[in-house]
Amino acid sequence: MAQVARTEPTLESQVDQDAVIRLRGLVNRFGSQTVHDGLDLDVRKGEVLGVVGGSGTGKSVLMRTIIGLRDPQAGTIEVLGRDTRSLNTAQAKELRSHWGVLFQDGALFSSLTVAENIMIPLKEYTDLSPKLMREITKVKVTMVGLPVEAGDKYPGQLSGGMRKRAGLARALALDPAIVFLDEPTAGLDPIMSNVISDLI
Repeated sequence: MAQVARTEPTLESQVDQDAVIRLRGLVNRFGSQTVHDGLDLDVRKGEVLGVVGGSGTGKSVLMRTIIGLRDPQAGTIEVLGRDTRSLNTAQAKELRSHWGVLFQDGALFSSLTVAENIMIPLKEYTDLSPKLMREITKVKVTMVGLPVEAGDKYPGQLSGGMRKRAGLARALALDPAIVFLDEPTAGLDPIMSNVISDLI
């Protein structure tokens, strides 16, 4: 069973009672295996929440369900006040522009450079000029501690830690209100795990 770890709430978060993510009665099953059974969860603005558990306990399934990559058997999912299961295609796309996702191992497109990977959400959700997109990409690359020239490299030319950083840069491309991180330090050595944790 996965466990939920929370940061201590600040006075500001205690005053703000609006949840940016609200789950009620969430049920996820794979055949006869029930992963989530009536899960209720609130994540509030400014809160850092970690879901901790062994392999196969439903951590990644929970994230994929919240961001709409999996349709649960039952339950309601609200993100930024919107019921994600009732949105049409255009509304769902608009909502997705408000969050960033770091998938396991970065999930970068191997045929694109790091810079081109980071530009994907900018091209998908904005009408910015190519020049401005390139400038934003450079900022995001340096923000996660990579050298600017890393933007010209392909994922296959990067170490595991650098791929994680590049994936984090892409997740932050749109300055999202919410960032989802799927096992951001998995497979990394302790030193690089600490570096990635500090970046987050």
